[in-house]
Amino acid sequence: MKVSRFKISLLFFYLVLVFQTTSFAQETDTTGRYLTEKITAQIESITESLDANLDFSDLVESYYYHAENKININGPDADELRNLYLISDFQLQSLKNYLKKFGPLISIYELPLIEGFDDQTVELLTPIIDVSSQSTSGRLKPKQIAKWGRHQIITRMERNLNEQIGYQPTDDSSLWEKPNSRYLGSKEKIYAKYGFNYRNRVRAGVTMDKDAGEVFFKQNVNDSLQSLVGSKLKNGFDFLSAHAFIADVGIVKAVALGDYHLSFGQGITMWSGLSHGKSTVPTQVMRYGRGLKPNSSVNESYFLRGGAATLGWKAFELTVFYSNKKIDANAESADTLSNDDYYVTSLQESGLHRTVSELSDKGTLSQQLYGGRFAYRSKKFEIGYTMHQTMLGTTLFPRTYPYSQFRFQSDRLMNQGIDWRWVNPHVIFFGELGMSDNGAMAGIAGLATQPAGFVSLTLAYRHYEKEYQNLFSNAFSESSSTANESGIYAGISASLAPGWKVSAYADQFKFQWLRFSTDAPSNGFDYFVQSDYRISRKADLYVRFRTKQKMINDNNPWNAIDFIIPETKNSYRFHINYTVSPSITFKNRAELISYKKGNEENDYGFIIYQDIIYRPENKPFELNFRYAVFDADSYDARLYAYESDVLYAFSIPAFSEKGSRAYLLFKLKAFKNVDFWARVAHTWYDNRSEIGSGLDVIEGNSKTDLKIQVRWKF
Repeated sequence: MKVSRFKISLLFFYLVLVFQTTSFAQETDTTGRYLTEKITAQIESITESLDANLDFSDLVESYYYHAENKININGPDADELRNLYLISDFQLQSLKNYLKKFGPLISIYELPLIEGFDDQTVELLTPIIDVSSQSTSGRLKPKQIAKWGRHQIITRMERNLNEQIGYQPTDDSSLWEKPNSRYLGSKEKIYAKYGFNYRNRVRAGVTMDKDAGEVFFKQNVNDSLQSLVGSKLKNGFDFLSAHAFIADVGIVKAVALGDYHLSFGQGITMWSGLSHGKSTVPTQVMRYGRGLKPNSSVNESYFLRGGAATLGWKAFELTVFYSNKKIDANAESADTLSNDDYYVTSLQESGLHRTVSELSDKGTLSQQLYGGRFAYRSKKFEIGYTMHQTMLGTTLFPRTYPYSQFRFQSDRLMNQGIDWRWVNPHVIFFGELGMSDNGAMAGIAGLATQPAGFVSLTLAYRHYEKEYQNLFSNAFSESSSTANESGIYAGISASLAPGWKVSAYADQFKFQWLRFSTDAPSNGFDYFVQSDYRISRKADLYVRFRTKQKMINDNNPWNAIDFIIPETKNSYRFHINYTVSPSITFKNRAELISYKKGNEENDYGFIIYQDIIYRPENKPFELNFRYAVFDADSYDARLYAYESDVLYAFSIPAFSEKGSRAYLLFKLKAFKNVDFWARVAHTWYDNRSEIGSGLDVIEGNSKTDLKIQVRWKF
């Protein structure tokens, strides 16, 4: 696709049409729009970095919870706003100073009187805060827990409605010769979740999941195939997660049994689960480790299983933890005459067990983890020391390539680190330094400052040695691992005028050693700028530009040496939200991607979509519709766009090739405590005769997905 005059004219006409429509919109309440956009931006950013669809429940569950159980900003719970990255340390301190001087807020609309709180911040917080005089702290009483605790049951089914190669019938002899040529189970993806929550202090839950292609009833599987996978083929859900959690009981700050997460410091030494990554708010590089939290997602690799407890006395805090679980891995026999001894060549993190080979890898390797953290925390200073030991059931001995020769190759690994945060009136210093038992180091240090109430700055430097090894590290980085990287980051956020806000960052990074598809040390950069404009209470928009460059192998077959060359990706985005009536909201986006590798010609990709959200007043239902048109020359020029989905489900497809996509999401409050969702999505391709790859191939140029969910709250 070349950027023709026609396509440029189409984009220009689209923007003009949007502005004309906006000018006729009526005044309406837009509560919750800014919060939704913030969550969307964070998830899109993570997806682009990991290039995978994941369950983000652990990241957004607190947003959902506080939308129904609002945070009292007159009490200590206001700290949760900072932990959710909705306000900064400076704003939190300004709020506390105001409360100390003038007493409790009477209305949330007093917030603009506090330094650092503008109208946009108030609208961001409105869906999840109130000024109640009640406190969620105090002694736990069994009768109150039983009376005021809330139960929730969610069931969901989804499936692709097209015929896929992996589900087509075949004869027994073909399956025996090629056991991985078909999926073992049905194409339905089934999800079930039960949760109990009492003021976020007492929680318990069970989450169950069966992915498409996995087995639910093993008697439906061919006997010959059952013999190949043995005891790993079972009835019921393929994945089961359970947790029990209690918090704030005297010196016991938190206790978790079952599946849980730990997040400390800046994520170098211990951070299980997902993190926010590079945010579209450039000043959010500094992380707020939330310590011990229960796991409620179906990401089958990103959690700990066992028990953990956090104890606190005055300014001191101690956390101890233990985890023991089976993880997926590819194993090979170390002795051709015996299967008793084996070694692991790779770890599998997809959580998919659809074929004989995938199911054979399930739970192959035992993983134990134990450790602790001791921290001192005052109003202005926090320091913590974390140590943990990881033990595997057998030796991890991956196939070694030049780029991977420094990765972990053993059955034991010890990590330790120290993190700190020092808060001054206008400057916050933060950082963490970690070390693995081979002596390699990884560290990040930075400062956040607010020289004026309308300007925030962040500077950070990171250096992760190529030999650093940690299976539970998830620090701020350009690559997917906390190793073989150094860089300097600068970000700024400024409110230049009423309604106007500008955010920008520059990240220069270097890789000291080889990387996959990059056979030499390399460097790169990532520059971002975004301007937000609040037109009125009924409409807001932003424009964004981002450019990122890395080095990659030339892969020229005529070269004796595979030189590295730059690959550059530029992104231009326009996004607007506006309401045309109290019941109807529109969202529009136009985005253009350009991708260039070395001296080759640019590849381009673009997407335009229209969202229509219909929430009729005093009606028990709502509709969310999108129609999108996309065109990308190659997969390298692909685009991502977050799609509205049923509760606790996430859809962020990658758009490449040429076509269009539409979806319709329907939500009905069927009864007082029962919600029903139905979602259908259809994609058309103009230049393809088959869709997908491997066993997911669909013959034809279109595909349709259906999703149904029911929630019962009591």
